[in-house]
Amino acid sequence: MVIEKNSLHFLMIKKELKSKNSSLQFLPEKLEKISKEKKIFFKNKNIKISYLIDITHNILLKFYFKRDNSFNLNSIVLKEKYGHLYNYYIEWLIENKIIRLKRNYLVGKNSRIYSLYEDIINGNIYRYNNSDKILLKKYKNRYYQYEIDNNEIIPKEIKNKLISDLYSANIEYDRSIFYIDSLKSEKNSIYNRNRYSVDAISDKHIFYHFDHFGRMHSNFTILKSFIRKNCLLIDGEETCEIDIPNSQPLFLSKLLMEIDSKWVNKEELSLFSKLVINGNFYIYLVDKSNLKSRDEAKEMTYKVLFGKNHLNSKYDNKFIELFPTIHHFIKLYKNDHNDYKILSHTLQKMESEFIFKEVIREIMLLNLDIKIITVHDSLIIQKKYKEIVKTIFDIKLSDNLIYRL
Repeated sequence: MVIEKNSLHFLMIKKELKSKNSSLQFLPEKLEKISKEKKIFFKNKNIKISYLIDITHNILLKFYFKRDNSFNLNSIVLKEKYGHLYNYYIEWLIENKIIRLKRNYLVGKNSRIYSLYEDIINGNIYRYNNSDKILLKKYKNRYYQYEIDNNEIIPKEIKNKLISDLYSANIEYDRSIFYIDSLKSEKNSIYNRNRYSVDAISDKHIFYHFDHFGRMHSNFTILKSFIRKNCLLIDGEETCEIDIPNSQPLFLSKLLMEIDSKWVNKEELSLFSKLVINGNFYIYLVDKSNLKSRDEAKEMTYKVLFGKNHLNSKYDNKFIELFPTIHHFIKLYKNDHNDYKILSHTLQKMESEFIFKEVIREIMLLNLDIKIITVHDSLIIQKKYKEIVKTIFDIKLSDNLIYRL
């Protein structure tokens, strides 16, 4: 039954891709004037406007996912996608101040690193329906298979289901836009990425990517929480979102239990684990550290777990007062690997193993009709399946953590 359903997922994805006759893309205001043209003459070469917009769109998309204005543009990938004139496209974007070279190529050390100009990120961004036949053909032929083969942390049958289920989502467009318009007072990048995601979901232009740490990124992962929780439908039905409370501290607790480090005090670990398992960790931080809110407690936790742990950091010092030996372990773990990002990568992989290989696999075995949209540590499902999925979540969490206390 699972194999049959998986085949149906595959066929449905291929059908959706085949039906696309254009790709909905970002169009920065700087490129709007030339977007009506097909080609532009540059350094004695005719280069395609559709390629310039496609490159810019993909860089912007990476920025919205990574929240980091730093990009590696691989020459092999560029040549395969845009042909032997690929370097002229990059040069045009540099000369017209769309992107700039941030770090040059060093043999054996790194590739060229580029960044977007701030006025591109913060300026007006419109929509462009890119109907270039060569780009569309490459997109249809390569995109799906590349993502299925990319990242072996998530099994292929689960990827097939998750990609297929994305196409079952609908969005209450007018309600979403009404809310997004309220974001205009925030950073333009926040407004732009949410507006584009709503437009793309409404247009059934679904994008997704599986990263090296086991996470699935999609139109839905960069949406504001309000839109996900109030404006999404699956097959026209009301949805709900089920998540792991204080997910990253929870998986830190699991890591500490598995490693059984001599540096961590047992009573301290027991308190830490009980707090994260019961979902009270952030409330505890607010009460004990005189923080203003749960959001500040979350910010403090993320800076300690994923930051550089400087001696003068107020959040590190507050954390040390409550969990001194766990903080010591965090620093040792990063120092031993000579990489302050290693803990975030480890915890993300643990989270992904739990979500995809345990919770989603169990849901698929129980009822393949349950549609699932993942947002890292949470699942969006049809509301009628809430109790079933919540029970699976609780059982799997109990199997992974509670029995160890």
